[in-house]
Amino acid sequence: MNKTALIFLCLALLSGCQASGIRGYWNRVPLLENNLEVSEDRFGAFCEKAAAAPEEDALAALDVLFDRLRKDTVAYYVYSDWMDGAFYSLLSPCRNAALYSKAVDRMVSDGILDQSEYESRIQRREWMGYNQKGATATVPGVIFKERTLVLVLDQGCPSCKEALTSLAAEWADARRIAVCCGYGAIPALTGWEYLSEEPSRAVFDPKMTPIYFVVSADGIVETPYTLVF
Repeated sequence: MNKTALIFLCLALLSGCQASGIRGYWNRVPLLENNLEVSEDRFGAFCEKAAAAPEEDALAALDVLFDRLRKDTVAYYVYSDWMDGAFYSLLSPCRNAALYSKAVDRMVSDGILDQSEYESRIQRREWMGYNQKGATATVPGVIFKERTLVLVLDQGCPSCKEALTSLAAEWADARRIAVCCGYGAIPALTGWEYLSEEPSRAVFDPKMTPIYFVVSADGIVETPYTLVF
């Protein structure tokens, strides 16, 4: 390899290493400003970078953040809540199973939060492990042999019941399954197969309704969890 080619190769590698701009994000910036919104915005910018960065870089940067948070209990509690919203919520563009799992693992191993703070996060981490795009779909008691729309709804939620009608029209040619959570009468709209919450509780977050996802005929998730508005 000639000298010129070697220089270009080194520049390309350096550019690749710095492209995500994520590993050194938390090296010097304050964790909590007097104006908390400034800190929240900075964390939001980090989450956007982390979600777009190579996974190895993003996880390493999250470790750096937790190492700093361990020295500030107040900041630890604040950032832990922010991580729930950033990496778990369906409303977040940064929803990411690997980052949320890493965050929960660190919270548990660091042992700084109250014990009650861990249980719900561990459960959410387990729920998040199911039905990711490109993964084999998991709905207890269901075998997928045709394209299927799965709707998770709360029986006591009017907008959830409205979703049955709107999605039935949109997905008229697909098999349609409704997983019913909460209390109240199971809907009676025809064209749907209804499942009770009990066997599905380990797979679906009952507070995250109404959501739907689409499964291909060979049982692979085509469309990930999507909120119905």
